[in-house]
Amino acid sequence: MIVDRPARRAHPRLLGLLGGALLASAAAAATLIACQDTSSGDGAGGGAQGGAAGPGFRPEGCAFSIASREEYSDFQHGRTEVGATPNLRRVRLGLGGNVAPGAPGHADPSTSIGVAWQSDDGTLVSQVAWGTTPDPASWPAANLAEGVTWLTPAGTLNSSGDERMHEAYVCGLEPGTTYYYRVGGGPAGKAVWSDVYAFATTPSDPEAPVTLAVSGDSRGQQQDAWRLLQRQIMKAGAAIQLFSGDMINFAPDQAEWEKWLDLGWKDADGTLLATGQLLTLSAHGNHDNHTSLFFGNLVLPQDLAKYPKYAELFFSVDVGPVHVVVVDDAFIVSPSGDAEYQPALAGWLEADLSAAQANRAKVPWIVTMHHHPEYSSSTHGKDADVLRGRAFFGPIWDKHHVDLALAGHDHDYERSKPLTGPVDAPTVKPSSKDGTTYLVCAGAGADAYASSTSSFTATSRDYKSGSALGFYSLLKATKGKLTIESHELRADGSDPVFDAIDLVK
Repeated sequence: MIVDRPARRAHPRLLGLLGGALLASAAAAATLIACQDTSSGDGAGGGAQGGAAGPGFRPEGCAFSIASREEYSDFQHGRTEVGATPNLRRVRLGLGGNVAPGAPGHADPSTSIGVAWQSDDGTLVSQVAWGTTPDPASWPAANLAEGVTWLTPAGTLNSSGDERMHEAYVCGLEPGTTYYYRVGGGPAGKAVWSDVYAFATTPSDPEAPVTLAVSGDSRGQQQDAWRLLQRQIMKAGAAIQLFSGDMINFAPDQAEWEKWLDLGWKDADGTLLATGQLLTLSAHGNHDNHTSLFFGNLVLPQDLAKYPKYAELFFSVDVGPVHVVVVDDAFIVSPSGDAEYQPALAGWLEADLSAAQANRAKVPWIVTMHHHPEYSSSTHGKDADVLRGRAFFGPIWDKHHVDLALAGHDHDYERSKPLTGPVDAPTVKPSSKDGTTYLVCAGAGADAYASSTSSFTATSRDYKSGSALGFYSLLKATKGKLTIESHELRADGSDPVFDAIDLVK
């Protein structure tokens, strides 16, 4: 039985940007269907969301399933057709997995990876092949996994038609290992393959130091900033890339999504960039607006057994000594969009963060990320929706002693002093070990906002003038120290550090 869920409502701010009639169409196209792989034995039906059957797929060797969405068409797997002009393009890494704490197949970037790409409509084969050398001829024949393909409906702005999408997943990889892969496939003599890409699984050993790249708000793609950023984080040796939302300006604009993907996929000279070689974990932003283009273009964990209604909207992973929590805050800051979301998210956060707290001796750092900042002194800092987010998240972060809370939305940089509640009059604490540090780090292509300061501000900066095009941060973590190292993004690649601080236990 297929169960239709209420259509996602367009975010009020985006309604203002695009107009009610257009966004009503986009919201209707973004109805989320709860699906499971009926052959997998996962058994949906647990939890407050209930369960439903629908077209799904269990990737071979993986303990999780993925599912289609109501707005997709032609969802299938196991096909071998290769079109006349395959044009395998916009290859990007992501991650599959379940999200309930302790669940089999929990999202794990140390042992698994997901990959997505596009092709011409006639190419249905959806395979990924991999090995530990750059030469595909040396890869074991068994290192070949079947994926799925479907058509994502065209956006309602700048449409070039429905998009033929593909996803494939690989599980059972070795932690902290460099792999090479390519996507495509097909019958002998007719197979077509992409370039060979490289990626590294994250370390599972919490003693291993890791670097996480942080940015947000690439919408607008001004001054080639998103492409410049992908160059720089490749050089930084990051284990993963964290992006706090707002990839594009107008959610139903297919051309904008394609530009964002193109700028992150390849450089102007054809050199392969980060999105096909570095795992990017993204939060949903208000400009992304739950459209099918958001879900179709990203590869994020979706727990069909426990949270089928909210696939790809909240999840957590361990990366070395860091527990990373990524959530969609749209129905927290604008709760009328979906009244069921807040209790569902609160329950999941309580379970996830309680488990993370109990595991502190092994994985000591807890870092959260969502779009709207709890504490900001810039353009949106006193907006009603932002304050609603603060009221919801602040007490949860306090209870579980979250070390660092990442956000975007305001296109500037602001790092808070260590804070605890009450949320309407935050208490400044003497040390990072006594409170949460809140970090707004945005400007990966969006227009600049003016920075400001408040009583809770440790430092702030904007890029309205000078050489900076935006900002990004590198989180350098060991078991005993979490360093925030923040850079200006510059056209010449010099990218000076302008803020650095160590969080300690």
